[in-house]
Amino acid sequence: MKLLLNSIFRLTDDQRRALGATVPDLAIVEANAPADQLDPAGVDFLVTEAVPRNLEAWSRLRWVQLMSAGANQLLGHPIQHSAIPVTTASGTHGVPIAQYVTCTWLMMAHRMPQLLQFKPSRTWPNRVALAGTTLRGLTAGIIGYGSIGRECARQLAGLGMRIVCLKRDPSQRRDDGYNAWPGTGDPDGTIPAAWFGPSQLDALLPECDLVVVAVPSTARTEAMIGAREFALMKPGARMIVISRGGIVAEQALADALRSGQLAEAVVDCFVREPLPPDHFLFDAPNLILTPHMSGVYVGFWPLMVDLIAENLRRIHAGRPLLNLTNPENGY
Repeated sequence: MKLLLNSIFRLTDDQRRALGATVPDLAIVEANAPADQLDPAGVDFLVTEAVPRNLEAWSRLRWVQLMSAGANQLLGHPIQHSAIPVTTASGTHGVPIAQYVTCTWLMMAHRMPQLLQFKPSRTWPNRVALAGTTLRGLTAGIIGYGSIGRECARQLAGLGMRIVCLKRDPSQRRDDGYNAWPGTGDPDGTIPAAWFGPSQLDALLPECDLVVVAVPSTARTEAMIGAREFALMKPGARMIVISRGGIVAEQALADALRSGQLAEAVVDCFVREPLPPDHFLFDAPNLILTPHMSGVYVGFWPLMVDLIAENLRRIHAGRPLLNLTNPENGY
């Protein structure tokens, strides 16, 4: 058997031994190349961010492990119509991305973008005008209640917030997916005070002081929040976008910020990346922009190696793989 790791990361000796022990006579090859420039010869298992499109050259390929929590890069990809199973890195990003949400929410609540101007300006501000907001009793709406959304809910509930959520199938409240941090998230689905399905977005939005967009990027979620949806939100509500670009219409977001319908927002992901320097979002008021950093954290690779090892053991034993994608759902 041959495993090809296509990544910027490199295995330590201990990690190589751990992976090698999962499948008898496993050969491990490391690369860092565009997907369609990889050598498919003899490869049974592939770990990668992007997947080669010329699948006919990968005649031995039995499984693909993505290094991303989402699988939107596979929209329209030939592998969706093949028998090759694809798994994601879901469960390895919950805690750091939820920390990002909590951090930026507290930044907005305590007016940190404005307060941080004190030092460079050397001017004592009007402190009353920069008063912070108490979060206890406010409502946070989590759009997308997977591993990331559930950990966001746990942390925000810890601040005393009421949590409501939107999920593709709200009748399925348990989450049995991979979680690199046992004891985190909301595996039993006990935190939300109310659950909404995709057709009930109009009912969720008016309840929320904060909307966290954590839904996967699929054909169904493309532009699911635009000018119409912003008009349904509470005047002065806030939004944090941490999933993928295009789910929230960027121009509509900028317009809502300029009109004051949306008081403030945080956006970490964009339709076009890298974001060009002349993009209109750079000029939008009351907007914190970060360069797709919410899921970039020290310690990712060891957790990713653990997930790869577990799925190698499972495929060798004929057991169900963790984080298996469903082409019908798009993730």
